[in-house]
Amino acid sequence: MRYGRSAIVTAIAAIASAGALAFASVGPAAAVDNVTGIGTGTTTCSAGYAGQFTFSPPLKAGGTATSEEVAVELSFTGCSGGSPVPVSGHYGAKGIVSGAGANNCANWFAPAVGSTPGIASRTFNAAPLDGDVAWSPTTINQSNVRFSNMRIRTGTGATNYLTFKLPIPAGSGVVTGSYAPASQLTLRVTPAQTYAALSSMCTTGVPAVKIVPSSPAGTSTGTW
Repeated sequence: MRYGRSAIVTAIAAIASAGALAFASVGPAAAVDNVTGIGTGTTTCSAGYAGQFTFSPPLKAGGTATSEEVAVELSFTGCSGGSPVPVSGHYGAKGIVSGAGANNCANWFAPAVGSTPGIASRTFNAAPLDGDVAWSPTTINQSNVRFSNMRIRTGTGATNYLTFKLPIPAGSGVVTGSYAPASQLTLRVTPAQTYAALSSMCTTGVPAVKIVPSSPAGTSTGTW
């Protein structure tokens, strides 16, 4: 059977078009190979901590609320360990403390007495402090990190710097997704918000405390 010139040209064009489609389909498949997926092992991040705890309703002297929502927004860097090692992360979470005086400042901040630090513990008994860590690079899958309680420590001496520790006992935070199966955080509060300063603010209400990379009490750090 003989084909005309126009038929042959049409057939060649169709073959070329099919080849181009086949080549294009390689792109997405190749991109899948570059996805990192779940981070494994334990990563500890000890720099660049910035964010805040917010309280709704605000913490107040003699507060009578029976339910207190606590939220944290927190960014950090300086990570080591884990595979792959993340560059940075951002954690956003919320939890609820319930019961009499849920927003009473006296239940959140305790004074140091002499050489004994002040300790206040809060349990997220209505809903755990629960949220996701978004990692950089974004090819690392998110972690979900959940804390059941926390401790607020007032340092001794004239300064009375505050430290938030999550959870107690250390290392009992629950992690799913990327990295460690357990987590713990030590978060320093800005030196401007000492125990004395926050106690004064409690007369009108404390809507938030600011988290900083370090204070004279030490460095913020976390195992995720």
